Amino acid sequence: MAREGQLWQTLSKLFFAPGALTVDYVAGRRARYLRPLQLYLMASVIVFAAVQFFGLNLGLRLYGEEGVHLLRSSRVSVDGSRGYSLRLTPIILDHFDTPSVRRFGAMSPEERFTFLRARRAQYVSYFVLFLVPIFALTLGLFYRNRRRRYAEHLIFGLHCQSFLLFMLLIEAKLPAILADALSLWVIAYFIVALKRVYGGTWTETLGRGTAILTLYFAIYIVTNLLLVLALLTF
Repeated sequence: MAREGQLWQTLSKLFFAPGALTVDYVAGRRARYLRPLQLYLMASVIVFAAVQFFGLNLGLRLYGEEGVHLLRSSRVSVDGSRGYSLRLTPIILDHFDTPSVRRFGAMSPEERFTFLRARRAQYVSYFVLFLVPIFALTLGLFYRNRRRRYAEHLIFGLHCQSFLLFMLLIEAKLPAILADALSLWVIAYFIVALKRVYGGTWTETLGRGTAILTLYFAIYIVTNLLLVLALLTF
């Protein structure tokens, strides 16, 4: 019963009070909540199990089917121009020349998608976990004047990533207009959470939040490119 109480207290703060869970945890009010890593691992297991079992597409749909996608279980179109996360495979085919890349290039668009989908499904949960400490580093970079420890940035990163995973799961089965609205709420949630955890004016928070997300998505693109290249190599 105590553990169940922790779960509901944690989820209620996580979903309905952006940043409040981090504030409480850093302030030492921890007994009522799940540990940040425990929360993230629970979210990760639930979300990626659901993806495998139900064949869901996992990503933020910022405009219809356009957006940032972690994992696709079905193609968006059959013309070969869409369906891979951030259209990274053309970059690899144009700039890398290895036997494995050439074999991949010789496949049909559908064969490429099926091949990458199967291989990415095995590693995408580790890929998302790897991004958490990177996200914490970007927070430390843009909020270095707050003199916070890296562990505090990491706690905030785990809470944000847990929230994101749950939202991606909810968004996966929503119609386009609701998915778009939820994706925008995820971004707004992050800005509100930043304001609550790190303080500052709304203008300052919006500026830093935009810079953090821009750098984070740039890092995401590069690391995702490296992941896809690795999946073709090994």
